[in-house]
Amino acid sequence: MIEYITITKPEDINVLRGKTATYLSLHIQYDDETLDYLKDHLQDEDSLYLIAKEDNTFVGFCSIDSDWWENGYFFLREIFVEPNLHQRGIGKELMQRCIAHAQSCGANGVVTETAFENVPMQKLCKKFGFEEWENPEWDEGITYKLLF
Repeated sequence: MIEYITITKPEDINVLRGKTATYLSLHIQYDDETLDYLKDHLQDEDSLYLIAKEDNTFVGFCSIDSDWWENGYFFLREIFVEPNLHQRGIGKELMQRCIAHAQSCGANGVVTETAFENVPMQKLCKKFGFEEWENPEWDEGITYKLLF
């Protein structure tokens, strides 16, 4: 059974150190710079950071907060599931919890960005009703927006 745990301390993010995922030409690695970035946003008052564990072993992570340039929207920063555990519903559950958190905080919607190559994330966004949105601030991938 998967357990979902809320992270409240910056040092708990270190569980991601060294984690990697590759899809086609996209390679993601949780290095010190990425971890520091996540730790900075953990301090946001309305942030939600979750770790998913199975049998006390890390299997996934997500983070969301309201630090987005459009007022009223939450930014889904990360969803990461161990590559060998895809297609088990972990990413779906993490996404559901992030969306519910944004709704409970009174957000107008959720925005996320993903690489052109990250087809699994694109499929997950579409499954939840996110629509592609032309983001004037970022053109290095696809921005998705879900309105409540």
